[in-house]
Amino acid sequence: MASKVLLLVSLFLTFAFSIVGWSVVINALVKSNQESSYVKSAAPNGTIVDVNYHDIYSVCSVIAAVCALLTALSLVSAFSQISSIGRKRRLLHLQAFLMLFGALWLLATVIACDVLFATRSTKITATFDGFAVSQSSIQQMEQSIGVSPEYSKKWYLRLCAILPWFAVLFATLSGLLLHNAARNTDDYRSTEAAESEKIARTSDE
Repeated sequence: MASKVLLLVSLFLTFAFSIVGWSVVINALVKSNQESSYVKSAAPNGTIVDVNYHDIYSVCSVIAAVCALLTALSLVSAFSQISSIGRKRRLLHLQAFLMLFGALWLLATVIACDVLFATRSTKITATFDGFAVSQSSIQQMEQSIGVSPEYSKKWYLRLCAILPWFAVLFATLSGLLLHNAARNTDDYRSTEAAESEKIARTSDE
């Protein structure tokens, strides 16, 4: 009973932090679009500005997708534990495999996100009357409007780099607990079969 409660708590935390994971990515996308619009509006008339942050947001999009998957999986697993379906060994093994696979996938993606967050920055280019604006002029414009291109200085990207780690942790724990529950189901059935055989032999005697 205690192990089942622990599993349900772990599944709930996986569900909660998975929601947090894809929520911070959506929030970051909204904030970055607002910042991009602000940079373009601050440029002199006739200047065409291109703000490129697709590298980190391609990774963040994958984080959001995996977190959404873990959200659904943890919800289904919790429901099956509450109902009688939770005793089905094959379903438990499948849930454990999918949960651990999702945790591993999210781990790899979060590591990639952290590397980009720590080392990369937004690539801003601009042209004026068909001529490319020098990077020094672009940097001066960034300083004048108070915008830093470095990912590490953007608080909304910091959330994307940190909070999904909790989803990785609890998804891994949930996967291991589901695997353990499947093993216990096997042991329970083996014991039940042995007891039934023992009773049958006693009746024959």
